[in-house]
Amino acid sequence: MKHKTRLLPLAGLLLAGGILCTGCGGAAPASSAPAAVSMASSVEEVSAMDGYDYLNDYIGLWGYYDIDLWLRVHEDSTFEFVNSEDEAIYTGTADADEYGMDLYFDDDTPQMRLDLSVSGDLLEVGSSDALHPVDAIVSRATCFEKNGLEINAAVDSSDPIQLDSGVCSFTGKGSGYNTDLCYWQVTKYNDVTHDGIREIQFDAVCYIPDSSIPYFGQTYETYISSELYDAYTGTWLTASTARGDTGRDKNHYYHTVYWNDNAYDIEFFFSTDWNMSSTSDDKIFTKSYVVYLPEDYDGLVFAAQAQPDNYADAMALDNLENVSPEGNIMDLSPLDPYASLYFNICG
Repeated sequence: MKHKTRLLPLAGLLLAGGILCTGCGGAAPASSAPAAVSMASSVEEVSAMDGYDYLNDYIGLWGYYDIDLWLRVHEDSTFEFVNSEDEAIYTGTADADEYGMDLYFDDDTPQMRLDLSVSGDLLEVGSSDALHPVDAIVSRATCFEKNGLEINAAVDSSDPIQLDSGVCSFTGKGSGYNTDLCYWQVTKYNDVTHDGIREIQFDAVCYIPDSSIPYFGQTYETYISSELYDAYTGTWLTASTARGDTGRDKNHYYHTVYWNDNAYDIEFFFSTDWNMSSTSDDKIFTKSYVVYLPEDYDGLVFAAQAQPDNYADAMALDNLENVSPEGNIMDLSPLDPYASLYFNICG
């Protein structure tokens, strides 16, 4: 047995190094029964086994309850801590006894002691963190977190928020195609929960300055883009493009989002309305939503999206509902997910 030294919690070391990713809003994945834990009825019985290798009790994959980090122990006494992409962050060798396991790292990371609990968890000495046996690596980091998509616009802000290239305009088949800025404001005016269902009503209003639309001297078209997404999975809650003024009866959608072994049913209606400002030639677009969600779901995001820099991509973006329904926000080419405004509707 190797000499035991003062132990430091690995989670604290990872946080200090800035490489630890934690999820938000999601429950920890359910643990499986420890596949390799000894079936002996007591520690004394195990101790009585002549030549028993206690490492057998720990071979396999272990996961933290609230940290995106996993420990994999191998039969040859080596181990690695891996991230959600199964990339090794730390490696070393393990030494086990009837009470737990010591981890000796290949680099200068201090030795770690993991004590075996009555429940079968491995308790990290010097920390409140614990590992439990798992079947597979399932990340708790949301799609938005993993890809650096930030909630960058506030609901109920008193001032509209600027979106660069938020509006495009053109004539005919793209003649004079132009993009320019617009402003978005999201206001929630009803948020109630009844019988386990949360009902949210909100208006998303886009203000298009007259200066953002060139003078064409003929009939022209103006496009803006806005959608709902699930922040956990990145799923686009697909709706058909609404042209002109439309009622809620024409825009009724239902989606199911799956996250951490849970299914969340999301139903929504919306209407659209175009108007001119009463004090200028600015255009005002209003999209009025009614959304029904499970009361324990909080991942709904409204996105005001930038327009592409060319007519062909603008038409492709406008046709995405027929190409990538319920697609992932990171895969909806030619959409640039980093150019959007994101409003947290459930916050």
